[in-house]
Amino acid sequence: MTELIKHYHVTEEQSAKSVGSGSLLVLATPSAIAMVENTCMLISEELTRESETSVGTAINFNHLKASLIGAEIKVIAQLVEENGRKLEFTFEVFDQDKLIANGSHTRYIVEIEKFLSHIE
Repeated sequence: MTELIKHYHVTEEQSAKSVGSGSLLVLATPSAIAMVENTCMLISEELTRESETSVGTAINFNHLKASLIGAEIKVIAQLVEENGRKLEFTFEVFDQDKLIANGSHTRYIVEIEKFLSHIE
């Protein structure tokens, strides 16, 4: 099992008020999800060739507690299953030692050129 721990600093731009997901100056759920996706993407990079990348396709995110602007957030992501191009992760998100979120995330390894050609 591959694990990565990454630290983030909550900025006002990542607040619910700024991203439009709420009215408070607290860490927005979409911003916390972006932290998780970034951490999982970094693990995925170890499994891709230069012509490949990984894309997120699903996330199950339980946001358990709020965090203030300026908080130091720790994301612990684990690659728990690799099935061909499909990568399954679990994660926990902490504000200091307080668990604030957990869940699972799915990514797929794709050929960059082929993937982009389907979008155009």
